[in-house]
Amino acid sequence: MPPTSPKLTLSNAPTRWYPYSVTGIEAHLGFLLVNGTTFPEDKLSPLKKNLTYNLQYIEFLDRVIKDISLTSVLQALNIKSFVIHSAAVIEGIYNYLVISTGNGNSTQWQSSKKFQCSPYAIDTNTFMHETEVFIKLASPVITEMTFDQLAKKVESKKLLGEVPDLYAKISRLRKLRNKIHLSGVNDSTDTDYYNYSTAQLNLAKSSLYGVLTCSLFTTSPLMRCFDYLNE
Repeated sequence: MPPTSPKLTLSNAPTRWYPYSVTGIEAHLGFLLVNGTTFPEDKLSPLKKNLTYNLQYIEFLDRVIKDISLTSVLQALNIKSFVIHSAAVIEGIYNYLVISTGNGNSTQWQSSKKFQCSPYAIDTNTFMHETEVFIKLASPVITEMTFDQLAKKVESKKLLGEVPDLYAKISRLRKLRNKIHLSGVNDSTDTDYYNYSTAQLNLAKSSLYGVLTCSLFTTSPLMRCFDYLNE
């Protein structure tokens, strides 16, 4: 029988739990996120490190949910954090995939100046218009894409492989992540307490595990970093 995994402890306890090391997580990501693609090299290292930090935090949240007796509200809010950070990691990986495969959006035009006219009246209405001037760049630059735009590109180009169920899960997770806006409610039951439960936690876990262990990472010997997502 394998030893029982240590639990979260007080700072003065004799033994402590630690998540998987930053070094190990970053090494796993390095099997996908590499230099030599169309992804800007100056942005690669910060992206990899931010993904690593968030993945270590996600493992910490998993231990909190498992080990600590929480009120139902605190449990829901911890699951919400798990969902948000999981979606952010997937969005970051999607951003790299889309750009590194040459499927990113780009433009040769950069905003240079905006002009606003003074308000003027037509009949009983008051109007104002704005003119924006663009300058043409010497070469195209990559433009930012929303999670929705990235997800559609990744799915249409099958950048994770032939995994239709995974694409569908991530689509649901993306919509759930959008509930980070506290005032964006539809009715009296559209609250964090009702929106985040074990079902949403399992959705986030399976989506993140699917991405981190998909065919893009088959040469990595470090997939055990994410066994907790598949328990």
